[in-house]
Amino acid sequence: MHSHGGKNITPSEWENELKFSPYVTDAVVIGDKRPYLTVIIMIDLENVEKYAQDHDVPFSNYASLTRTAQVQALIQAEIEKVNTKFARVEQIKKFRLLDTQLTAEDDELTPTMKLKRKFVEKKYADMIESMYRA
Repeated sequence: MHSHGGKNITPSEWENELKFSPYVTDAVVIGDKRPYLTVIIMIDLENVEKYAQDHDVPFSNYASLTRTAQVQALIQAEIEKVNTKFARVEQIKKFRLLDTQLTAEDDELTPTMKLKRKFVEKKYADMIESMYRA
């Protein structure tokens, strides 16, 4: 929980807003005891793939799809849309896309295909730290 002038923003509020995006399946917002908010995003493969095909974005597999400049820009735009709903101090500054396609068998996901916050925070600690380095 963050307190900014008495208003608490919980990561779940952010995550729920992001999930309205057709390109985002799930998201884990990081920010506890941090200078700013960041997010790890699991893309919606079907919709992002379609976007890439419609815009002639070359990719060979899931990982390469998440790394293309166009997909990064697409997700950045989705985050910026949500950012407008929050005060500046509560906006997401950086994001990373998970570059492996997760299934229900993966430890990262619950049986209902939701990301497990604690597990993601631990497994992707290096990725998260990279967002807090200048």
